[in-house]
Order: sequence, then structure tokens, then C-alpha cells
Amino acid sequence: MATGIDPASAGTGRREDSAQQAEVDIARLQRRLDRERKARRDAEEIAERGMRELWLTNQMLDARVSERTADLENTLDQLRVASSARERFLATLSHEMRTPLNGILGMLELLGPHLHEDRPLTYLDTARESAERLHQLLARLLDLVELETGKLEPVYRPVPGRQVGESIRERWARPLLKNGQLLTVDSSLGGHVLEIDQGRIGQIVDELLDNVLAHSSAGAVHVVLRLADDKLTIEVRDTGPGIDSDHIDSLFDDFSMLDDTTARAQQGLGLGLGLCRRIAAALGGNLRLESDGTSYTTATLTVTALSWPDE
Repeated sequence: MATGIDPASAGTGRREDSAQQAEVDIARLQRRLDRERKARRDAEEIAERGMRELWLTNQMLDARVSERTADLENTLDQLRVASSARERFLATLSHEMRTPLNGILGMLELLGPHLHEDRPLTYLDTARESAERLHQLLARLLDLVELETGKLEPVYRPVPGRQVGESIRERWARPLLKNGQLLTVDSSLGGHVLEIDQGRIGQIVDELLDNVLAHSSAGAVHVVLRLADDKLTIEVRDTGPGIDSDHIDSLFDDFSMLDDTTARAQQGLGLGLGLCRRIAAALGGNLRLESDGTSYTTATLTVTALSWPDE
């Protein structure tokens, strides 16, 4: 029995449906492609805008860095000029003041033998002591300038070991004895030649013994000199009164002095120990203080010292 459907027309319908579906699929793909293209363009625009903003930001930062660098260099130049001017001023002041001070000290020494009354002699001694302390201050200022500018260079020379102890005894035995303090020097340096900066070492030892003279009571002062492992150690120990342990470290600060809680008298400039420790460091060593707070204080100086037998 016939169905009434033309095979040719059925095939044509299927082809038309397939074509329509293909057109729908193509349109859908085209829309997707258009969306992806638009998204890419948007992303590229955002990236380009971001890169442009980043470039502008970098330019601004570079300009600011250059400006700040120029300001910093200008400030550093001003500081260098100011520091150099300060150094020249201090050095010139110290040297210029030394000349009249030396004249004052010389005249006082010459005047001494011609005075026979107690009161004028007392005045003379006071004037001489004041002038000597001012002379010490100027020397310390010069040392401070050299330390801060890195110009303090040790001068090492061969020195007979026995001479180190003898120079301490000759310089300090009489002043300490006059103050009621007996000096003993125990040295194991005999038989050696030491390559040291004797001037700087003597400067530190003088400061330590000057402190003993100024601040310690009557008693004994022991100086011990030892040599080991290319290190020279000098101990200066007095028999009191001691220093409170809470104050020892602060004594190495510039312009620091003992306060009223200690039994030692306050006098001097407060520059010495801090400078001495820095000079000791420049000599390859250290300076430290120890005390029981009541009966003794020991200052220990160590410096680098090459040595060989004294033949």
C-alpha cells in the first residue's frame, strides 16, 4: 500500500534542516568568537592602560628618587664641609692655645724657685695645676678629632721591655707618694724588645694613674706588666675606695664622671677613660675596669705588642 510520501521531497527536507542547523551553529560560533575578540580587546586595553600607568608611576618614582638622592648628596656635602670646618677649628684652636699655655707653664716653673712664702707658693701650684689640666684637655681634643676622622695611626717602634716599667716608676712614684700612695711596679718584660706605640700606651697609663691620684685614698698602687701571645697587658690596681659596679660602664662615656653615690671625689674633665678605650682599640686591644665597690679598683689595658729577645 502506498504511503503518499515522496522520497525526493523527504531528502530535500532533511537537507534543509541540516543547512538551517549549520547556520544556527555558525551564528552561535560567530557570536562566541565576537565575544572572545571583544574580551581580548578589553584585556589588551586594560593591560595597555595598566602598563602606561605603571610606566608613569615608575617615571614619577625615578624623578622622586633622583630628587631625594640629590638632596641627600647635598646634605652629605654640607655635613662634610661642616665636619671638616669643625676639625680644622678644633685642631687650630688646640695648637694655637698650646703656645701661650706652654709659655704660662714655663714662666710658672721659672717663678717657683724665687718664691719663699707658703701662700704665694700655693697660688703658684694651683695656677700650674690648672694650666696643666687645660693642656691635657687640648691634647684630648686633638685625640678626639683624630679618632673621629680615622686619622689616629699608631706609631710602632722597638722599645726595651725594661724601659716600659721604668718610665712608669720614674714618672709616678713621687707624685703618688706625695699623695700618701706607695707605687710598686711588677714587670716581666725584661729580656724582651717590644714593638709598640709607647707614646700612646704611656698616655693611657698616665690617665689611669692620674685618676688614681685624683680619686683614690692613701694606700698602695700596684702596676703589673705582662707579655703573652703578642699582647702586652698592663694592670693598674689601687686599694680603694672602689667604684659601684653600676657606674663602671658609664665611666667610658665621653664627658662622664663619678656621681655622688661613690666615695671618690669628683674632678677632672670626664673625657679620659672613653678616649683611652678608643685609643686602646686603635692599638689592637682594650681597656676595662673592675671593682668590688668598696676596697679596690683594677684597670686592665691590653694592646698588640710584637716582641723578640733583647740580646
